[in-house]
Amino acid sequence: MARIARSVGRILDRMRDDRRGTMDMEQATTTYTGLVPKDDKFYLPVQCQQCDEPPCVDVCPVKATWKEEDGIVVVDYNWCIGCRYCEAACPYHARRFNWKEPEIPADEINPDQSYLSNRVRPVGVVEKCTYCLHRTRRGRLPACLEACPTGARVFGNILDPDSNIRWILENKRAYILKEELGTKPAFFYYFD
Repeated sequence: MARIARSVGRILDRMRDDRRGTMDMEQATTTYTGLVPKDDKFYLPVQCQQCDEPPCVDVCPVKATWKEEDGIVVVDYNWCIGCRYCEAACPYHARRFNWKEPEIPADEINPDQSYLSNRVRPVGVVEKCTYCLHRTRRGRLPACLEACPTGARVFGNILDPDSNIRWILENKRAYILKEELGTKPAFFYYFD
């Protein structure tokens, strides 16, 4: 068993803690401490779904969030006014508001920062997962894939017929969250 504690404002995906046999995202717990896993629970990481029809983009009054040509939804932290409309509009609860100034020791800050990706976000802005643009646009994998100890995450181009993700989508029981909303997520879940 592992002890997991989450600190608000530093993670970009939420872990859904739900009763086994249910899939009610609105009732699942997103913050928890204690020993995990528990026999009567299942855990589902939920991060930005990189929607093709992202509701967060439409509600931003200053256009600080938009969808890039490659489909990644980004936030310009210099433009963000912290109104939190995007946070409220996201049906996946995938955005975080920075309530306080980040307290990151200088020696832990990555010197190779990217404007739209891995830079330290200031207090008063909303942040989200960007699939590590500073890495993926250089042909590397997102950090969560490299860090995942179980290999449970897969990243790739679904348009490439020879890609690992394409094989999974064609051969496994894959699904998206809240399909009925019409946001068209580019983030898939599958049963092995």
